[in-house]
Amino acid sequence: MGAGAFRRRVAASGSALAALGALALLGAVAAPAQAWRTPTQEELVALAGATGPPSDPACVDGRISTVDDRWGAVFARADGDCPDIERIWVLQRTAPGTPGSRWRELRQGLRFGVCEQDLPGIPDAAGADLGVCEPPSRRVYVPAGTRLAFKPRTLPYSRNSSVTGVRWTSWGGATATGRGTFVYRDAYGGFRVGVTVTLAAIDLCGSRRTYLVKRVAALRPQDRDEVQSYSGRWPIHCPAEPGGVPRASVAGTPR
Repeated sequence: MGAGAFRRRVAASGSALAALGALALLGAVAAPAQAWRTPTQEELVALAGATGPPSDPACVDGRISTVDDRWGAVFARADGDCPDIERIWVLQRTAPGTPGSRWRELRQGLRFGVCEQDLPGIPDAAGADLGVCEPPSRRVYVPAGTRLAFKPRTLPYSRNSSVTGVRWTSWGGATATGRGTFVYRDAYGGFRVGVTVTLAAIDLCGSRRTYLVKRVAALRPQDRDEVQSYSGRWPIHCPAEPGGVPRASVAGTPR
């Protein structure tokens, strides 16, 4: 075999090994996170018996968290002769595997949003593992019209005004500050003024941590009068889904 052919074969072998390594790494990254487990029949009977009122084990599905096995959930199943209901029961036990440890109901309902609000007491990780609730988002958002936005370049301010070209600093902290151009337009004219925008008062919109107060101030002293009527502490309202109540999807990954 010539030297050139040998080098090409070695290079091909190296490429194949690199590809295999990349696939192995991808498999490791894409591997599903640890999840709840299906209870044994004996465990399902115990779970169903702890719901209020007690459920028929044949008409429910059970889950036990593998993140924290003190927590479980029961889901109504409308099969065959089972009642046609939609219901979730969230259950807790104090000392799994010890004599006298029994399940007790924490709460029941049709659905739950953020764990700390709708299911106080359950750890975020266990609630997400069971698929009954989710933690607050890691990111912080701000309402921008009918949606929640992350570091928006344009922030609607009132019916006839918005701040455009915003560049943010300290986003995600207790306050976020941005610089941009306040643009006002109505039927009689308008104006454009350089401003700073401050966002504060983080609370929840559904499951998303959200700034719910905004302030604006002119960058130049001579422009203060232009934005004077907008310079106070303005509350921001969560965008609402149809029906008027923002809802969080159940058991999502923090976004």
